[in-house]
This record gives sequence, structure tokens and C-alpha cells, in this order.
Amino acid sequence: MKDIILKPGTFLLDKKNSHTKQIPGQSLEDYIVNLLKNNTCCTKALVLSKGTVTQATSITTGVTLNAPAGKITTVALTTAANAVESAFTVTNSFVKADSVVVASIVGYSGATLTGDLPQVYVNSIAAGSFNLIVGNGGSGTLDGTVTISFVVL
Repeated sequence: MKDIILKPGTFLLDKKNSHTKQIPGQSLEDYIVNLLKNNTCCTKALVLSKGTVTQATSITTGVTLNAPAGKITTVALTTAANAVESAFTVTNSFVKADSVVVASIVGYSGATLTGDLPQVYVNSIAAGSFNLIVGNGGSGTLDGTVTISFVVL
């Protein structure tokens, strides 16, 4: 979170009254303080458009999903215990070079009782795309598809 530094004497209207040589209007500092005091000022829920896509062919096959949030279903995986797959590219027009991409596993069609534990890592964020790496942090072999949710911030 970044701090907002308010310089005293900054006004919303920056025109001096020629008669009094004073700046009319409310100070920026007062405006921000009053805005933050208002109980409707801040976002309590963030609603983003979402999309879905299913990966084809192999775990290294890229997908395209042009939405600020979405779900990706991978191909069926057979990742060994404590191993990772090669990265796959998610092409997304909402991603900027300085974006933050958050991803998590939200579904797995395999049997987690056998010791498999799918994991996802965000890698190589660039304008228009990011890479995801799927891994297995468990002691068993992955044996199903993985559903990954992501959001671009």
C-alpha cells in the first residue's frame, strides 16, 4: 500500500481571486480527509469480468484469455512427486509489464488422497502475457486436470 502525502495549501481550484488574492475552493487535504471519513468511499467488493479456457494438447500449450480474471483448466497431468512441468504462456491483453498476477489452484480432478498436491506459480510477467508453472508438491503422481483461477491487478 502506498502512502498519500498531502501538501498543506494545495487546493482543488488553483485560481487566485484577483480581489482578495486568495485561492477559492476546498483544500485538497480537506477533500481527501472528508472522502475517507465517508462510509461509502471505499470499495468493499471488486467485481471483474471473467473468462474460462481449456488447455489443448499438452501442459506446455499456451492459452489465450482476454479478461482481467479467469479460470484455466489444464490438460490431464501425470506430474511426478516433487516435480514441476514446463511453463505455459497465458496471452492476456489486460496484462501490462508492471501488472501483478495472482493465481491459485481452485480445482483438481485427481484423487488428492493418494498424496498428490498440485501447485501453481506465476512466472515471467510481460506486456500481454504471463507464464504459469504447474508443480506437484505431494508424494504421489498427479492424475487429472487442474483448474487455475487468476486475476490481473
